[in-house]
Amino acid sequence: MDFFDENKTPADKFFEILYHANRNLVREELENLIERMAVLEVLAEECFGDDLEQKIMETRFSKSDQVEGAKEDIYIHTMSQILTKNE
Repeated sequence: MDFFDENKTPADKFFEILYHANRNLVREELENLIERMAVLEVLAEECFGDDLEQKIMETRFSKSDQVEGAKEDIYIHTMSQILTKNE
């Protein structure tokens, strides 16, 4: 398992870490991600109401580069949290 392999995407490395790290640490980080998503969902529903799904789809297409960058940031941040605690 080479976490520094430049041919792997952040997603590839993320899933490798999930499969090999301490299960309790992985669970803790996934629970943190789900909680953060739930909070963001509540905030988004407050802002967009019934138009939320449409706004998500529009943003997914109109800002796809930003969305991809944000996903990579989340993968990297979550990996670092798991690896830091796994040492």
